[in-house]
Amino acid sequence: MALARLIRQELEATVQAWTAQSELGHLRSQVQNLKSENTGLRETARERSPELPGASAVQAPDSHTQKIVGEMMAYVQQHYHRPMSLGEVAAALKMNAAYLSSLFSATAGVTFRKYLEGVRFTKALELLRNPHNRVCEVASAVGYASADQFRHAFKASAGVSPSSVR
Repeated sequence: MALARLIRQELEATVQAWTAQSELGHLRSQVQNLKSENTGLRETARERSPELPGASAVQAPDSHTQKIVGEMMAYVQQHYHRPMSLGEVAAALKMNAAYLSSLFSATAGVTFRKYLEGVRFTKALELLRNPHNRVCEVASAVGYASADQFRHAFKASAGVSPSSVR
């Protein structure tokens, strides 16, 4: 009887892992589509900028810009597990938050907040694969102040609740 229960639990864990992987693939596809759309919008802006009075051409990110955005992404990867704001990242890099916000959006193709949520979502999916991790523990581990905030953000991103991923 115990062996059957273990097999059933293993099968359920496998199905949950497959579901989470499928959802992650869907989200990656959405991010790629947004990046492609962003590239198209940049090209359109470059083509039309001479026609628009006072418009400045959208510039391709240079190595300095990429370095700054890379530092922002690295900071998020290192500190996603605690509450974080763009202001905190700006202070850590000793730069202006408004400038970093526009720089990040233009270079990464997503807002800083969306990127942070994506990192947290990916980490949460990894943690939710372990059936021993409770949703409130996962919420805390990925930087949400409360399990309710986490559930709301997770459902908004994935379209399903965190407990259904388990």
